[in-house]
Amino acid sequence: MEKKMFGIFLFSGLCHFTFSYQRPLYHFINDPKDWLTAQQYCRDTYTDLATITDEQDLEDLAGLVGSGGPLVYLGLYRDWGWSVSENDDYIEGEPAFWNWATGEPSVQSCASMSATGGWYATPCNSTLSFFCYTALATDVSKRFVLITNPMDWLSAQSYCRSKHTDLARVRNQQENDLLQAMVTNQQVWIGLTRMSWRWSDGSQPSFIPWRLSVLTSAQLSDCGVLEVSSNPLGMVQRSYAEKQPFICYTAPRKKTLVQMQLNADVDMTDPGLRESVLKWVKNNLGGTSDDLNVSWWKPPEKKYLLKHQKCPP
Repeated sequence: MEKKMFGIFLFSGLCHFTFSYQRPLYHFINDPKDWLTAQQYCRDTYTDLATITDEQDLEDLAGLVGSGGPLVYLGLYRDWGWSVSENDDYIEGEPAFWNWATGEPSVQSCASMSATGGWYATPCNSTLSFFCYTALATDVSKRFVLITNPMDWLSAQSYCRSKHTDLARVRNQQENDLLQAMVTNQQVWIGLTRMSWRWSDGSQPSFIPWRLSVLTSAQLSDCGVLEVSSNPLGMVQRSYAEKQPFICYTAPRKKTLVQMQLNADVDMTDPGLRESVLKWVKNNLGGTSDDLNVSWWKPPEKKYLLKHQKCPP
């Protein structure tokens, strides 16, 4: 039956695609939980903790919360990443190199290297010597410099950015061995920090409406929360362990409307032929049975038409 169908169909060339984008659907959960528990709840029940991309998202969230605040968890959290400055030679997508010591990283937010070459998560307000690097140095042996004037991590970062390029970025085992050879019996700062922000769904932040404030190393925390009572609306940092209301989101669905005109010399009301057509649509245009919303009609010129609407998850 299916082979016969393909033999008799002549496509008229009428094929229209219509795409529409819907904004995420947000869900305010006024049941305070710590961040990790809230994340798991959102993933089990919806898509994930809320991600925002612009001012409209921010206004939508604030209106949803109303008087249920004043602080609510979103999906913003800290992840490990290298310090990146304006003159950095970092290349997007370059292979990652990690050399954590056994049992690391711990809960601390800045990284240091030991005399063994292993990396340790270290309190950012510790005062240590540190490695700077110069991006323009093509000779690896001249790329790094050890500064023996102890500073906390943020002060060391500021120094390296003013005198060189940034705190040292370690790209491979060769560079790690080079730095290890300069370390004696103490921990030394490198440019790795758990200050890089990510959304819980894995997306990179392009819009983070932080409230204007100056933070010290001791005030840095794990995740971002929306301060609903602030004017203008903004986000502040809080610990994972605090229990706050939170906002989940359901991912937007992109609808694809496909209209095809088919010429046939057989009765298209035949259930067997219709089943064959639907199988062809699913195989060639994608989607599952649950995705398909199909309607059939017969216009005056007696050409059978099929509408296929696909809503992928």
